[in-house]
This record gives sequence, C-alpha cells and structure tokens, in this order.
Amino acid sequence: MNQKLPTLLITGASGFIGSHLLPYLLHLNYRIYALTRHLAQSFQHENLQWIDDLNQIDQPLDYVVNLAGENIGQRRWTKARKQALIDSRIKTTQRVFEWLLQHQQQPKRIVSASAIGYYGIDESENWQQVCDEQSPPQSIFMSELCQQWEKTALSYTQFDTKIMRLGVVFAKNGGILPQMMLPIKLNTVGVIGSGRQPVVWVHIEDVLAIIEFLLHVQSEQIVFNAVAPDHTTQKAFVKIAAQQVKRRPFLPAPACLFKTLLGEQSQLILNGQFVAPKALLEAGYQFKFPALAQALQDIYP
Repeated sequence: MNQKLPTLLITGASGFIGSHLLPYLLHLNYRIYALTRHLAQSFQHENLQWIDDLNQIDQPLDYVVNLAGENIGQRRWTKARKQALIDSRIKTTQRVFEWLLQHQQQPKRIVSASAIGYYGIDESENWQQVCDEQSPPQSIFMSELCQQWEKTALSYTQFDTKIMRLGVVFAKNGGILPQMMLPIKLNTVGVIGSGRQPVVWVHIEDVLAIIEFLLHVQSEQIVFNAVAPDHTTQKAFVKIAAQQVKRRPFLPAPACLFKTLLGEQSQLILNGQFVAPKALLEAGYQFKFPALAQALQDIYP
C-alpha cells in the first residue's frame, strides 16, 4: 500500500455500506484496512488490505469508520437473535476501541454508525413530530440497541468520535430497497398498514459522502442524522416508486399480517418517527439526493 496516503480502518467492510464505501474512498486516495470475517473477497486494490484480525494493522491509523453490526431486519427477533444483534455491535465496537488504546493509536477522527431506531416509534400513530439529534430515545428494543451502541463508542473519551444515525439506505444492489420494490414491480401489494407511517431514507451516494464529510468536519456536534431532508410516508413512497417503474399495485397489506408474522419486529415496517438531518445541514452538508423522486430516478432510471 502507498505509505503516503491517509490510512483508514473500516469495520464491517464487506457489508452493504462497507462494500460501497471501499471503492468510494479508494477513489479519493485513502489507503484502507478492511476488517471482515471473510478474507476471500473478490474486490482488490493496491491501496486496500483485507484483514480478519486488528493485529494485522502495521501502520498508524488516521481515521476509523465503524460499520460492524448484523442486519436488524433479517430473521425474527427471538431472544437469541436480539443478543446476536447486540453483540455484533457492542463487542466489535469495544474490540476496536480497546485495540486502539492498547496500541497507542490516535486517529484524527472516528465515525461510528448507529441508526434512527434510536428515536423509537410513535405509539399514538399520529406521526406529527419530527425528531432531530436532540430528541430523546425510548425504552423499546430498537432504541435500546442504538443507545448501547452509541454509549459504547462515546465511552472512550480519549478519541474524537462522531455518531452517524442512519436511516433506511437506498441503493439498487443490496439493502432493503429491492425487497421494498419487488411487490410494486409485481403489481401486487402497495400500501402497508395505514400507509401514514414514516419511511426515513437516504441514498447510498449521500451515505458515502456523509461519512467522508464527518471524517473532516469541524464541529462540536457529536451526533448526526444521516437521513434525507425529505419527509416521506409509506403511501407516498409506493406512489412515487410505482410511477418510476410504471406499475399500479392495488392490494393493501393489513398491519395485523405483519404483527402476526413478525411480532415486535413489525415496528420496523409499521411505525417509526420522522427524522430531520438538522446537524448535517447546519454543518454545511449538501445532499445529492434530497427528494425521494430524484433518488428513485437515479436508482431505477
């Protein structure tokens, strides 16, 4: 690897966001240690080194991007699954920060992922409130998971750490969008539940740019909502998406179906909170895709 380029560690590097972030940052002339559980990766580059052990890092790190964590939407939330979701975030985050301390690494900036699940749900299902970075968390699993994740990262006060609370990341390949689009493309299910629940999203290209922005931004703000400024309901999402792929899905899907199939996990589909990227906008970030129609036109031209 080129020894003169800024050096960066990415955890969760082979995951959905990580696999998009690698070529993006390599193009911007970073050299990268990519931490993964699976070393047999097809993507290679002269300034990229795949590692499965932090002790394989043999250079000072300028930056760290912590993305590790199993997909919260995959598999039903059994007690064991909940613990796996917690461990994949908390233990990896602890391991990274402890390694940095033990090896006297002092990166200029750490960006650690979290999610807008921090803000929980609207039990009234009125969805009149818009959360910003100062809004409180809740005592439900998705919020407590994010709280623990953030608390772990921020407990290491020796480091300059920014928290990035991600919305639903939209991209053509990977993530949840292809699953959201499938029933629309098949002209079947459209509105889910009331259809008034928030869909809080962000385009993958903005996520990549936000990460790089947060590596360098001069701001005392610690937490940043990585969500588009557009406030979209599930019904509005279906309408705009259907227009983009020239379909007219007609079947509603009742909320009771998802509650029966998924239990508590159905909150991911049927509820949530509107969230604004207040801190990012105040810090000067300009969204590439601020509106849903624009984002879907880019992904499904």
